[in-house]
Amino acid sequence: MEGSERMADADTRTTATSQPPNQAWFERAVEAAGHAIFITDADGRIVYVNPAFESITGYDAADAIGRTPNLLNADHHDQSYFRRLWTTIRAGEVWREEIVNRRADGERYVAEQTIAPITDEDGTITHFVSIQTDVTERREHELALERSRDLLARTEEAADVGGWELALDTEELRWTPGTRRIHGVEPAYEPSIEEAIEFYHPTDRRTVRTFVERALEWELPYDVEARLVTADGSTRFVRTTGQPVVVDGATLLRGTIQDVTEQTARRQQLMVFNRVLRHNLRNGLNVVAGRADGLLTALDADGDLSTDLARTDLDAIVSAAEELLDVAERARRFDNLYRGIRDSQPVEIRPLLDAIVAEYRDAAPRATIRVEGAAPVVLVNRRAVRVAVEELVDNAIEHSSDGAPTVTVRTRERADGSLELAVADRGNGIPEMEREVIVEGEERPLKHGSGLGLWLVKWLVTA
Repeated sequence: MEGSERMADADTRTTATSQPPNQAWFERAVEAAGHAIFITDADGRIVYVNPAFESITGYDAADAIGRTPNLLNADHHDQSYFRRLWTTIRAGEVWREEIVNRRADGERYVAEQTIAPITDEDGTITHFVSIQTDVTERREHELALERSRDLLARTEEAADVGGWELALDTEELRWTPGTRRIHGVEPAYEPSIEEAIEFYHPTDRRTVRTFVERALEWELPYDVEARLVTADGSTRFVRTTGQPVVVDGATLLRGTIQDVTEQTARRQQLMVFNRVLRHNLRNGLNVVAGRADGLLTALDADGDLSTDLARTDLDAIVSAAEELLDVAERARRFDNLYRGIRDSQPVEIRPLLDAIVAEYRDAAPRATIRVEGAAPVVLVNRRAVRVAVEELVDNAIEHSSDGAPTVTVRTRERADGSLELAVADRGNGIPEMEREVIVEGEERPLKHGSGLGLWLVKWLVTA
C-alpha cells in the first residue's frame, strides 16, 4: 500500500494511536509466517510488522512503524494504481495484485500483495492488513523464459541465423539453438560474454568488443561483419548485430548472428574475378593491339611482310586470345562447381590423390611428385578436392626455382576426426603480399593476389 491519499505525511514519524488485533493465536501465526505482513491503521500508518517483513524489506520494525507504506515505493507504479488500491479496500473489498517495491538498500523486488480491511463490531474499518509474497526470482525466471521463447521464435526457422541476449544486471548471456549451431557447440552450452567474444578471430576480436561496449555506453545499435572460429577450429564469416532494449525496467542487449560465409565468398569471387578479368583483358588487348599495329606499320612501310615477323606477331595474338579464353573458362568451371559444392559423398582419398598425381607425372616428367600419409574414407565433394589439389600442384610446379620440382601431397588424420591435406614443395614459397591477401580475405587497390589459384583453393576448402 502507499499512503498516496495523503491522509498523513509519508515521511513523518508518529506514535501509533491504534493497535493491531490482540488475539494471541493470531500474533503467533503472523510472527511465524514466511510472508511479509504489516498492519496499518485506517489512515494508512503502519502499526505492526512481522519478522518476515523486516527480513524481506530490510526495514526494522522501529524504522517502519509510524510511517506509511510509501517507504517501500519504487516509483514503478503510477498514481492510478494506488487510487484503484485505496478505492477497493476502502469499499471493504480485498485487493490482490502484483506490486514492485524497493528494499531498504534500494534494490527492487516483486511481490504478490493481498490487502484486506479489518472492521470492528459495527463494521467500521479500523485497520488494513497487507500480506506480501516475494516472487522476484520466480518473475525473473518467467521473464527469462519469455525472452528465450521470443528469441527462439525470431530465429528458429533459419539454419544460418541465431539470436542472443545479454542481461546487463546479471551479465547472463543466452543463445538460441541457431547461434549454437553457428558456433558448433553443444545444445546446452551457455557461455559468458567473454567466452562468446573469444570465439571471434583474434584479428577481429577487438573490433567486436568495441562495438559491444559502444552499444552499451551510447545505447546505439551496431551491425558488423567479422570472422568467427567455431568449436571445431574452422573459420566462418558472420554478420552480428546488437540493439539495447528495455524490458520490464531491465536493460538488455539483444542481437542476431548470421553465417554469411557463402555470401562473403561470393563477394570475394566477384571482386577477384573482376580484378583478374580486367587485368588479363587489359594485358591481352594490349598485346593484340600492339602486334596488330606492328603488322600494319610493316605493311605501310614496304608493302610486304617478313614471314617470320608475321608468324611471331600472329602467334602472340593467338596466345593472348587463348589466355583470355582460358581465364574465362576457368571462372565458368569454378562457378558451376561452387554451385554444387555441398553435394558431398564418401570418397577414398588415397586413390583420388594417386590418380591426380599420375596425370601430372605424364604432363610434367621433370617433376617428382609423391603421395604420403593416411588413406581414410572422407565425406567431401570429389570434384572440389580434385580442383583444389590440382591448383596447388600447378602452383608448386610453375613456381619451381630449379625446373625440377619435388612436390609432396600429404594427408594426416587429426584428433577431431577431420583430415588435413597438404601440398608441399621446395620452391620460394608464397609471396608475403599474396599470403596476406588470402588470409585477410580481402583485396585492396594496392594489395592483391597475382592470380586465381590460391583464391580458388580457399573458397573450395572453406565451403
